[in-house]
Amino acid sequence: SYSWYLYSANRLKYPKVRKPLLKLWRAARATQDPVNAWGSIVEDKAKTKSYKSKRGLGGFVRPSWEEVNEIIAAANVYTTKTYGPDRVVGFSPIPAMSMVSYAAGARYLSLIGGVCLSFYDWYCDLPPASPMV
Repeated sequence: SYSWYLYSANRLKYPKVRKPLLKLWRAARATQDPVNAWGSIVEDKAKTKSYKSKRGLGGFVRPSWEEVNEIIAAANVYTTKTYGPDRVVGFSPIPAMSMVSYAAGARYLSLIGGVCLSFYDWYCDLPPASPMV
């Protein structure tokens, strides 16, 4: 059982986003569709630096679930359109430990042409009879 994850006082119960990124997103989203709004942030070096330079310093705020889902979807679509679907990568620590979450993520990535990775890929700790490619 992984009850310590579910009941830990330290677990995240709501989405969190760095405040500088959320401010940029809200300003861009006010005048643009989601994908173009995301593009206007990541294509501008000054904007990108303004939120990436804050990594490791905390400063997270709690947006709505809808807003976070829109950011994630826009980032996925932007990345797929700009760099190709194989640049969208999902990671599952150990697929056998959480089949429901792994299957949902793997299905989504497979449908868009994304890449699924797991600890098996990192450590070559493959199940019996699995080929290493």
